[in-house]
Amino acid sequence: MNFIIDCQIYPFHIMVHFGNKKGLIMNLKKYGINLSQKDIKGKYKSLFLNDNQTVLYMDIIPKTIDELSILQHEIFHCVMFILDKIGIKLSYKTDEIYAYLIQYITKQIYLKISPTSFS
Repeated sequence: MNFIIDCQIYPFHIMVHFGNKKGLIMNLKKYGINLSQKDIKGKYKSLFLNDNQTVLYMDIIPKTIDELSILQHEIFHCVMFILDKIGIKLSYKTDEIYAYLIQYITKQIYLKISPTSFS
């Protein structure tokens, strides 16, 4: 499963890929991004690429509590990449900005994967 999330008010998109690394690499090539399997270490990864592209990768579609918590962990990394890039550092004064973007991205992913635990 592969899809793109438009971050709306922020000038970024996140490619979300649930599946094998080979599929991710093929999808990235469609956008002119060349990575190798060596560039994607582990079963779960968030990548911030040179041209401000953000990729969230998991080798499975998350369904269990553990998998969903790992997804949340990776969403946090994506949000850190994006907001840090535009100069919004995490602090007590900016935490609500981070929380809203995490909430938005989480909702967009959940709408795509429809975890059975939420039905």
